[in-house]
Amino acid sequence: MSLTQDMPAAVTAGSASAYATSNGRRSNPLAVFGAESYHLEALERAVTVALSPLDYPDPAAWGDALTRALCSLAGAGSGAFLLPGNAVRWRAVRRDPQDALNPSPWAIHDEATERLHRCDGIDLVLWARDDLAGAETPAAAPASSETIGIRVQVPGGHVAAICVHRERALRSASQSILAALRAIAPAFRAGVSTWVSASGCNANVTRMLDSLGDSALMFDVGGSVLHANPAAGRLTAAPETARLRDEAQRIAWSIGAVARRRSAPRANVARVSADASRDTEVVRRIQIGATAYRLRGSIVGEQLLGAAPAVLVTISATAAEPPSDDALRADFGLTAREIQVARLIAEGLSNNEIADRIGVRFFTARNHVERTLAKLGVATRHRVGPLLRNEMSEQAAA
Repeated sequence: MSLTQDMPAAVTAGSASAYATSNGRRSNPLAVFGAESYHLEALERAVTVALSPLDYPDPAAWGDALTRALCSLAGAGSGAFLLPGNAVRWRAVRRDPQDALNPSPWAIHDEATERLHRCDGIDLVLWARDDLAGAETPAAAPASSETIGIRVQVPGGHVAAICVHRERALRSASQSILAALRAIAPAFRAGVSTWVSASGCNANVTRMLDSLGDSALMFDVGGSVLHANPAAGRLTAAPETARLRDEAQRIAWSIGAVARRRSAPRANVARVSADASRDTEVVRRIQIGATAYRLRGSIVGEQLLGAAPAVLVTISATAAEPPSDDALRADFGLTAREIQVARLIAEGLSNNEIADRIGVRFFTARNHVERTLAKLGVATRHRVGPLLRNEMSEQAAA
């Protein structure tokens, strides 16, 4: 069977008259070259996808893309893949994403096995490569099997498989298609190994974050939360501290923007380098009540995660320090006398007691108190104490 006879109808129909044999005449060489070119492009695409699991947001997206690439290569309308996980489950994929919601004509078995079996025990798949064949002898699939696939095993015992289902009208797969699948198998095995390794790295990072006493949140470079350790969950669950999570996300956005520019085409190398040196670590301080929170964000590279870079934001809490005289002068414009009056108000002294303490008349002391309250931005003297002890939130001080 020639290679051109195995091309999908959408590819070969337009040029069928050009290369089809008739009355013993040979195929058109140009048409055969075009079919071979398509075959090589489809093969290259499949190998590229197989080697790039970390270019996709999750394993399912990678499996979908690879299955569709194999469908294009083999002229199949649907397929399925199986990746290592907590439960064995085949995922059905249609070649055309627009048909993803339509019922598949191929029944996908949801069974606890790496194999696809009929009820009589016959393997439904003709495996172009099967790493499990040495461990057990599978029932031979008929030579006319319409379902072909590859099954690999990576270090650690993880098994992955992918297969495609060709329409009956296309007849059984030729040796050229089986050879193409065998050629893709090493790339598929390498891709699964990469994904398993990245998953292990992510699990190690998750365990490390969960062991921290301080709150820690991991974001992707787009600002979406990848993981929040238990300490962060408890801290940001409280209504009064919920805004810490929003501030952590703003830090992730800021650093993530730099990371995205760094990975963009190197047209603006100087600007990207300047941004990277300035914004790959961000520290911000937020005070809520009597507690000051320090948020520190930094980029976490692929060396640690084994996948795309991420942003780690840690949150540590310390007791807020009372503002110094210099801080009161700079922040509120208080004079030396008004600073003295403010601290006496914070101690709970009345206007008469303040007058006796600083040696002025009552009306003078009252004027000092009124000006001090106005500059501090508080409505009553009862708020001066919490403000000077750094126990007031920004909203309460307003």
